[in-house]
Amino acid sequence: MELITTIFSQINDLGATITMPIIFTIIGLLIGMKFGQALKSGLMYGIGFAGLWLVLDYFMAALSEAANGISANLGLNLTVVDAGWMLGSTMAFSSSLLPVGLIACIGLNILLILVGFLKTLDIDIWNYWMVITGGVLIYRFTGSYWLGIAAILISFVIVVKLGDIFAEQAWEAEAIPEGTSLPHLDTITMAPVYWLVNKIIDRIPKVRDWNFSLESLQEKIGIFGEPSIMGLILGVLLGVCAGFDVPQILNLAIVSAATMVLMPKVCGILMEGLAPISEATQELANKKFKGREIRIGMDAAIGVGNPNVLILGIIIIPIMLVEAVILPGNRMIPFADLSSMTLYVLWAVITSKNNMFRAIIAATVGAAVYLLCGTFVSEVYTQAAQIACPDMIPAGTSFVSSISAGNPLYSILLVICRLLGLGA
Repeated sequence: MELITTIFSQINDLGATITMPIIFTIIGLLIGMKFGQALKSGLMYGIGFAGLWLVLDYFMAALSEAANGISANLGLNLTVVDAGWMLGSTMAFSSSLLPVGLIACIGLNILLILVGFLKTLDIDIWNYWMVITGGVLIYRFTGSYWLGIAAILISFVIVVKLGDIFAEQAWEAEAIPEGTSLPHLDTITMAPVYWLVNKIIDRIPKVRDWNFSLESLQEKIGIFGEPSIMGLILGVLLGVCAGFDVPQILNLAIVSAATMVLMPKVCGILMEGLAPISEATQELANKKFKGREIRIGMDAAIGVGNPNVLILGIIIIPIMLVEAVILPGNRMIPFADLSSMTLYVLWAVITSKNNMFRAIIAATVGAAVYLLCGTFVSEVYTQAAQIACPDMIPAGTSFVSSISAGNPLYSILLVICRLLGLGA
């Protein structure tokens, strides 16, 4: 068990941009691809994934500065600090739950595919940390190692099943290629929330007919509806809201515009590596499992090439910061994870079928859910962080949480444990 923990601690240190191409190549060989094909597919995926995160990091750094400026202007003074998703991943990769939870998830995934309950083979092993972090919280709350393992397995099945359920919507929105799904806990668990918002809008006369998308905007206002120009304009507006000087505003505007142009291109490279693996997997399923469909579970980051997602990721930052001030019951100040909002609003765009009016409404509701759930789990989350990685807790901070930890699944698990009287 210690060997497995050490191996995956090393994987955590390497990061997904290195480990995923290796995993892709190995999977390609296992499903019958020739070595050269598997290596090329894995390498192209790795190049695309590295490019995607280079652009995202470039984008996120600029957004983070703007978010900090807006936060200062609003005078936010809340007791729970958003310390970012990396705190959760460190808690998972240093936990004694890791080896058993990891092996059990992989085995359970294969078993449930064989019996037909699941269609997705979740190869995004690096992001298993999210379900393991949920187990860490339950372990800390109940004091039971095996309840922690149970929470991991329950979370894993829910997340992969949600990936199956919402995959076709993602294909229709052209967010991801057919044959893939996104069993990414922090984001997919919000898909039902965004879906419900759209169902409510469907019941409101006239409002349900309102539609706004980049495509329709381009038809009406020409060049000013182009993603690059929209990114430029939104960058300027965000910089003004943050109180930036002129050079800073212009820099943010260019970064936003560049991201709108570069992101779809690097996602195209990523898809070039992903497509052969997906096709070979389905061919194997047709031969060995009588035509049963098998999907490849991937990181949600592959879906952010859609310009609507990138634009919504900018728009939602000031909205979420204002919500943090006025939302009853919220005690969390959005901070480190704000720069990753493109990921957290991905399903708002997909479930809204690229209708940006609906997506903004859904993302606003989703932001409130992230804030309230992040607040709810903060006490247990802080206790777990103090044991696993106290050096990552900002000095002078009473409680830590994150937008990542504000996914509804962690809160649901803790509520169930409380209702059953399982607290330590």
